[in-house]
Amino acid sequence: MSINIKPTYVGKNEGLVFVVPQELFTMGVGSEKIEREAAKNFSKYIRGTFKGFQKARKTKYGNENNTKTETTPEFWKDFEKKAKEMGVDLIGYTPVNEDFIFKDLKVFGKNAIILGMEMLWSEMKKAPHVDTEIECFRVYYELGEITIKMTEFLKEQGYKTEAHHPFGGKLLFPPHAVQAGLGIVGRNGIVITPEFGPRQRWGIITTDAELPDLVERNFDEMKEYCKTCGSCVKNCKGGAAYEEPIEKVAGSGVLTHIERSKCIKSILNNTYCSVCLKICPQGHPKKDKN
Repeated sequence: MSINIKPTYVGKNEGLVFVVPQELFTMGVGSEKIEREAAKNFSKYIRGTFKGFQKARKTKYGNENNTKTETTPEFWKDFEKKAKEMGVDLIGYTPVNEDFIFKDLKVFGKNAIILGMEMLWSEMKKAPHVDTEIECFRVYYELGEITIKMTEFLKEQGYKTEAHHPFGGKLLFPPHAVQAGLGIVGRNGIVITPEFGPRQRWGIITTDAELPDLVERNFDEMKEYCKTCGSCVKNCKGGAAYEEPIEKVAGSGVLTHIERSKCIKSILNNTYCSVCLKICPQGHPKKDKN
């Protein structure tokens, strides 16, 4: 299969190399016993996540004749209505930041639509637990499918568009979510939102469709809370979170707060861990409705 259009960007940042940890493909529920229905759902979510990741990489095709760029406020109202009816909780818009595209990967579309979906507190508060693991992959799977469907919708309208799956896109999600005004970067590098704290996954759609205006939000209170808290770093089960971020490649501008190898080891050894998503006070609902 070939594509006759040039990518909008090609990643040039030496500090960003896309690697899918192969260990995650062997992930299971370990020795924990779970009900048959839960096991069935987990199998569906994890297989669907890996298939969705591959499917998203093919969404660049079919854009050969897509040259439309103009939009209207009504168009975006319709877009958001469709996305939220499917289950999206958060939507933001921002131009693609070239500094955060993975090295040598080709991105189609100059703008980014950020889609966020909540991971339910009823499951996240159990971490580390198999139910938490299932919930994480439920959101990976469901948000991935929505990201692809909304990408196809934009392509059908004549806009050059590409999907970037929550399990792994061609660009870093956290900086784009923050740039879109959806939240702040927490002490351990995870995006924190007023709605769910760190309890959401992100998907991105890149497109040439003109975006609506960014709505400014004030996060000063959240930032101050974060400065004095640090629970995510102190309670990291794998000892993977840094108190001070490091720049792995000098001059890349890419900072990391989490040592990936330690985090993955903790994920595999501690039932998909996720303690940092549970421990953050800003992610605790005022009323446990879930």
